[in-house]
This record gives sequence, C-alpha cells and structure tokens, in this order.
Amino acid sequence: MENRIDRALKGAGGIQLMTHVVAGYPSLEVNAELIRLMARCGVRLMEIQIPFTDPLADGPTIMRANQAALDVGITPGHCFELCSALSSELPDVGFMFMTYANIPFAMGMERFLHQAAASGASGVILPDLPWDETDGDYAGAARQHGLHPVMVISPDTVGPRLDAVLRRASGLLYTTLKVGITGAGSSIGQAGVDYVRNLKNKAGLPIAAGFGISRPEHVRMLSGLADVAVVGSHIINLLDREGMSGVEDFLLACGRQG
Repeated sequence: MENRIDRALKGAGGIQLMTHVVAGYPSLEVNAELIRLMARCGVRLMEIQIPFTDPLADGPTIMRANQAALDVGITPGHCFELCSALSSELPDVGFMFMTYANIPFAMGMERFLHQAAASGASGVILPDLPWDETDGDYAGAARQHGLHPVMVISPDTVGPRLDAVLRRASGLLYTTLKVGITGAGSSIGQAGVDYVRNLKNKAGLPIAAGFGISRPEHVRMLSGLADVAVVGSHIINLLDREGMSGVEDFLLACGRQG
C-alpha cells in the first residue's frame, strides 16, 4: 500500500503545509474538529503530538499545550484512537505521530510502531532520538511497519552527521529554520533559508521546513526551496485567540501563497 505521505507529496504543485496538533489540547473533540477543518483547507500532512512531560524541542506554546493535555489525563492510547478515527475519515491525509523517545521506550519501540501503524499513521517523528548512534536507529523497524521515520535536523547539522541522517531518512526530511525550540516568529532568518537551499541540492528527499512560520509571507519565502512548510505553534496561538475561523483564514491565505 502506498504511504500517504508519498501520495501527498507526489506531483504536488507549489509548497504544501504540514500542521501540528497536540492531542488533547484543548480537547480531543476540538482536535478532531480542527483536523477536519485543516483537511478542508487543503492540508494533506499533519502531525499529532503525543503529550510528554518534558518536550525539550518545543517552545512555550506547545509546552503549555502538552502540560494541559497531560493534566486532563491524555495517554498514548487516546492519541492512537484519535488518529484511527480521523485517518479512516480522511484518506488523503498523511498523519505522523510526533513525540519524545521516552514514550516509545516506555511502551516498547516495537509496540509503539505497531500501534502507530495500526492507527493509520504514515510516519513518526522522534526529535530527541540519537539517530546517529546504532542503538537509536529505529528507521528500519519503522519502515517494516510501513511508517516513514521522519528525521529532524537543524542548520548546524552538516558534514558526516548530515550524511548519516540522509542514509536513514525516508519520506521527507524535516529541517528547522533555526537552532533552538519551536515557536511562532515575526521573521525567518536568512541563515535558515540558505540552509534549506543548500539542503535541497543534497537531500534527495522532499524537505519540510519549520520552527517560526507564522505568516503567509513566510510560506512564500520558502516556496521553491522547501516542499513543505510546517506550522505548529502559530496554529495553537490562532485557535486560542481567534478560534477555528482564525485558523481557517490563515490556512487559506497560506494556500494562496503556495
């Protein structure tokens, strides 16, 4: 069966969006409504974050959402159920589980990958897993389950370390536009744009770029360089401030930029 991430990226014109929800924030019901809205706006790649107590790659917005979800008792099981329901309803969307290594290690990596695949996910993102060490290379096991191991790199990933990632990655390569944590920003630094441009010539995979995207103009800046613009914190901020209509307006404006 063709992986949905591959299908979403195949023959896509312009730059696509990849969005992010924290499962359970503000509720699983709102998650489902938001995911349906994003699909109606043309989003075909979505991350579902399994909440964790110490989301070290995330900034204050997503960290707050993680804690709020944990406070109401959200478990990995709830996250798998959410994906299972929505992946059946939205067959054109490639879902990815994003979380931190403690979660699959506590469950057992094999069980985690099995449940992720069984729920209809197409990929997994574990940003704190040491993929350049032998005992951290879960990529082969993920692919055996039909999941793309989506590797996360940053502008300081170069030379042999970058080569090691490229040997393991599949589906798409997720690069941050800055070194640090997630969070909506007012601008995208030129260093991040230059890194994406250079990466495009070497990667051999579709490139997703994120960390700081909060305006339709940011998406336009990346068009022709990256294949996918990742928007996470800004979606949560919009939902909190302006509700579903604010998210919809932003996504439609981004679509016009691509």
